[in-house]
Amino acid sequence: MRGEFTAVAAAEPELVAHHLTQAGLDEPAIDWWGRAGDQALRRSAFKEAAAHLGKAIELADKLAATAPSAATGSNRLHLQTSLGNALIWAKGYTAPETSAAFARARELANRVGDASARFSAYYGLWVGHLTRCEPAPAGEMAQLFLREATARPNCPEVLVGHRISGVTRWYLGDFADARQHFQTTLELYDPACHGDFANRFGQDPRAAAEIFDALTLWVLGRIDEALPLAARALADAESTAHAPTMGYALAFAGLLALFRYSSEAVATYSQALADIASRYDLPAMWVGRAAFLQGWAKWSNGADESGLAEMRRGLAIVREQGYIWLLPSLEAALAEVEAKASAGETDAGLRRLDDALAELERTEQRWYEAETHRIRAEILLKRDPANTSAAEQSLQAAIVIAHSQKARSFELRAALSLAKLYRAASRDADAHAVLAPAVESFPPTQQFPELPEAQTFLAALSR
Repeated sequence: MRGEFTAVAAAEPELVAHHLTQAGLDEPAIDWWGRAGDQALRRSAFKEAAAHLGKAIELADKLAATAPSAATGSNRLHLQTSLGNALIWAKGYTAPETSAAFARARELANRVGDASARFSAYYGLWVGHLTRCEPAPAGEMAQLFLREATARPNCPEVLVGHRISGVTRWYLGDFADARQHFQTTLELYDPACHGDFANRFGQDPRAAAEIFDALTLWVLGRIDEALPLAARALADAESTAHAPTMGYALAFAGLLALFRYSSEAVATYSQALADIASRYDLPAMWVGRAAFLQGWAKWSNGADESGLAEMRRGLAIVREQGYIWLLPSLEAALAEVEAKASAGETDAGLRRLDDALAELERTEQRWYEAETHRIRAEILLKRDPANTSAAEQSLQAAIVIAHSQKARSFELRAALSLAKLYRAASRDADAHAVLAPAVESFPPTQQFPELPEAQTFLAALSR
């Protein structure tokens, strides 16, 4: 096959690997199983890639035990990092097998001094810690990655160090610092140098940084910059022809649309995400996120019961996968829907938000803290419009948190809600005092409906 049927061997290296394995020719079999795994990885056949790479690793470890001189450390390490990257998308970020694969890769990398492979191991360990909401080890891994990459001259992986540092800062609610890291990622990106990084670091680093930078800009109030950047991220993700990159960009574009309360955009992105997750058999977490967003879009368009059921189903899937990262935003959105649904489940919504705030405190996941307090206030007012003190406290907390994070979009929303509460209580001076700073510092835009509403309301207060 290798000599006379080279086209078949190149297209289906697993056939060659199988025959070599059956013949007991372990060394060449390892090479061909590795080729088969890398090829499957590049065409987004992740379960197949994990199976092929697992066979290569099994043979390599057996060979190392019987003939240590025959097994090279660098090849064994490459197999291990490739397996980790396959398992990210075959089993999921939080799967024990994924974390174990990258922990083993780090151990092997330290033995042979291969910095490039060590960066792949750092990434895999970082993303596991982040998605399980383990901020201390996630932060340590991001710092280690960036420090080592920066210390090496012309290190191509340094942009990944900035990307994961940016996401780590974003998790903690430090949006301004996160933005600096995303900007550096995009400045360093070179298609010729980083074109294959999607297969080493989960997603294409440019598209991944762009969609997070778009989210960050929106939160910072720079709406007119955020929306075009999100569109560019989706286009760049599609150009990679890498299924996980496309899924990743769509999932976070859907989150941005949820921030904006745009049912049309949420419906579009969630359907596209569901299609990719199904076509490429991505882990159930992505199916759950798509289902949640589809349910929210259905509810927004009038399908109360079916939309709410779909949101709950999607959230349950995400939780079952151990994916705690981003849950506060999903819990808050579901609580808001439960309170607004025809049955008016305000108590259920409040319990859900209180649980979300407790989990947020436990995991130090601060990025959605301000909005969670604002939504809680709105539900409290819906349950008992006459009792405003608890809602007032929640809105004041939302404003303080958002202001400290420079999260102008979240701050303006909370300030507008509190100003309305004060106006209803004939406290016009207090309403003006809380709303004026939020409006005056907000960048001009036609894409944020709360801004013209707040400007009109402020003008009425001034009169």
